[in-house]
Amino acid sequence: MTKRIILAVLTWLAVLYGAQAALLTFGGEVSSGGEPKGHAQDISCKRNWWAFGLLWSCEATIAADDGNRHPYRSDNSMLTPADIGSQVPMTTNRVRSGRSSQASTEWGLAERREPNNAAVVLSAIGLMATGVFITFRLFRRIKPVP
Repeated sequence: MTKRIILAVLTWLAVLYGAQAALLTFGGEVSSGGEPKGHAQDISCKRNWWAFGLLWSCEATIAADDGNRHPYRSDNSMLTPADIGSQVPMTTNRVRSGRSSQASTEWGLAERREPNNAAVVLSAIGLMATGVFITFRLFRRIKPVP
């Protein structure tokens, strides 16, 4: 019985890990799209292992048109190693994030990057269904204790 519980816990950890990786992979960038208001420079990238190493996690400094400099980080391949050494057009947009009802200004790519909501939903449903199926198979032959 303990072995089955451990396997079920590991299954659900894998399902949740996969779900967050799917969100990173297909989530797009909410703050992207619009008139360029600066550019990203000094870009450095490394693999994002939270997404199974399929995506890039990049950091840059944004040189705004008003002369200010802002740190920028993207964990879902909005910037890639191909952008290193170039100046990528960036913009600002007001977005809501988390539970806050207040919108805040965030930097994003000037080129619009839409999220793929269908892929996020299908990945989540597929992973959850797989988790339920495996859990059901693990515990289907257990007789209740009288």
